[in-house]
Formats: sequence, C-alpha cells, structure tokens
Amino acid sequence: MLPFEEEIVERSVMVRAGSISVRLPKQDDLIILKAVAHRLQDLLDIRAIIESHPDPNRKRIEFWVRQFAGILEMPELWLDVADLSAEDGRTQR
Repeated sequence: MLPFEEEIVERSVMVRAGSISVRLPKQDDLIILKAVAHRLQDLLDIRAIIESHPDPNRKRIEFWVRQFAGILEMPELWLDVADLSAEDGRTQR
C-alpha cells in the first residue's frame, strides 16, 4: 500500500449501521480520494462535503492532492479542489 493508503486506514472510523459495522474514511481523506478520481460527480461531492463539514484538515488535503497532482502531472487536481474550497472563503491557492 502507498503511505497515503496506510494513513487512510489508520485514520478511518468504525461506524455502525444497524447490525453492520463499516470502516469509513475521515472527511478530508474522502476529499483527497475524490480529488484524485476527479470526475464531475467527485467535484460535486467535494463541494457537498465542504458545505456539510466546513472544517476539514485543509493542510493535509493540499499536501496530498498536490503530491498526486505532481505524480500524475495533473495540476488541475489541486487547482480544482482549491477553487471549490475557496468558495467558502477559507482556502487560497
């Protein structure tokens, strides 16, 4: 596994839904995963996550999305997330 993947698992939380327990990523890790997937629906999901949880770990998001953007040679990965999170006035490029 990549270091990021190991961190996601370590940071994840167990959530119980009825008789089922599911391990879910933290909101900032989910934003990172969706930024890398980078489909239109993922960008809409990122906006919704930020609206419903306005205080994700922005430094962590920026660090990892920039890492993936560099590896994939896709600067738009970070630029699009920065634009989405800047809409609430909290993050800058």
